[in-house]
Amino acid sequence: MKLVKRTFKNFFILISVIFFSTFCMLTVSQALEKSEAEELIKKISLEVNNIISSARDESVTIDELEFVFKKYADTNIMALTTLGPARRTASSSQLEFFKDSFQIYFLNKYARRFRELRDGEISILSSRPIRSGVEVKTRVHLIDWAPLEVLWLVSDRSGEVKIFNIIIDGINLLSSERVEIGVMLENRNGDIDLLSSSLRGIN
Repeated sequence: MKLVKRTFKNFFILISVIFFSTFCMLTVSQALEKSEAEELIKKISLEVNNIISSARDESVTIDELEFVFKKYADTNIMALTTLGPARRTASSSQLEFFKDSFQIYFLNKYARRFRELRDGEISILSSRPIRSGVEVKTRVHLIDWAPLEVLWLVSDRSGEVKIFNIIIDGINLLSSERVEIGVMLENRNGDIDLLSSSLRGIN
């Protein structure tokens, strides 16, 4: 009987140690992930702030903003998400063409959007873990307008820490683009190649 109690006690201690160790590892990992996500948004905020507050020509500003988003945004995941179910029937070459085209479309469109925030300043408020990564909350302070809340969703699913979605004042970028891309695809009778070509010509 004593042997059984001792064995059960040792087993309980072992399970407790394993559970505590696992919990500590998860907590540390989560903290590191939040830290990495915040560091990424700090880099983006600093670079965007410097660009939009400069007195450069519009074309130069847009080119520089495109470079920032190309460096820090996971446009491949964004592209596949916005394409929706159509990606399941597309060939690998069609998907590659679409991803390249979406990147051109996305970089140009959102570089112009952020260029409109000139004289603004981005500051980080907080961050929290979410199912697909980390959400970093920021605020864009504008001179003549009320501040905007911008949420940056960050993940390392691609092997690098990058943003995969942006929610600007409650408007979800990926959700909006998925609807818009879906309508464009439907208007082209489901022709993904035609859609990709069209995306390259949108300014």
